[in-house]
Amino acid sequence: MYEIKTWEEATKLTESQKIKIIVDVLVAISNIVTAIINKNIAWGMSGMLWLLIGIIECCSFKRSNGDDYQIEMLEKHTELQEGIINALLKETAVEIEINKIKIPKTFSKPNPKKMQKKIEYYRKNNKFESQIVIDTDYTLLDRYTSYLIAKNYNKKSVIAKLKRKEKQYCNNCGVELTISNKYMEGMCMECKCGIDYQDKIGGKFNG
Repeated sequence: MYEIKTWEEATKLTESQKIKIIVDVLVAISNIVTAIINKNIAWGMSGMLWLLIGIIECCSFKRSNGDDYQIEMLEKHTELQEGIINALLKETAVEIEINKIKIPKTFSKPNPKKMQKKIEYYRKNNKFESQIVIDTDYTLLDRYTSYLIAKNYNKKSVIAKLKRKEKQYCNNCGVELTISNKYMEGMCMECKCGIDYQDKIGGKFNG
């Protein structure tokens, strides 16, 4: 989460801006002192002019800093809104009949201790600890334990997160991950089994 600043904090002068104003003030003081010593009104007018320049620059810097902060906040708000919209587009809660959910062959039996913990949570709270995640083909993507609990309790339907399809690729060889070749997020079954990348390029993944 980004930091919210007060107007005083947002318009605070930077070190370089402070130095610029200090130089203007010092020049103004120097000219005014010279005017007093030499009794020369021209130097006095010059000093007053430099002082006025310093005041104008101070106001200008503060306004500029405030404008920059407003632009920054607007950009961050826009990013936040886009993130929320994208999240809503990618995942939607839907009710689905349990027998329509397809289980990939790559899914293995969950750890008994983990499963027992999930069952106890369900019994205590009358809800799954983690919501079932499926894609648009009704294929289970995540939360296999919740699916098994639903089946065990003979539930006819469940509320699941519908995750719209996005292309995924193996982090090792770059091949597109599909239901048939996916081992886990970011890895295909072939890489998991140790098939050499060059064999893939010269084999079926090269057409």
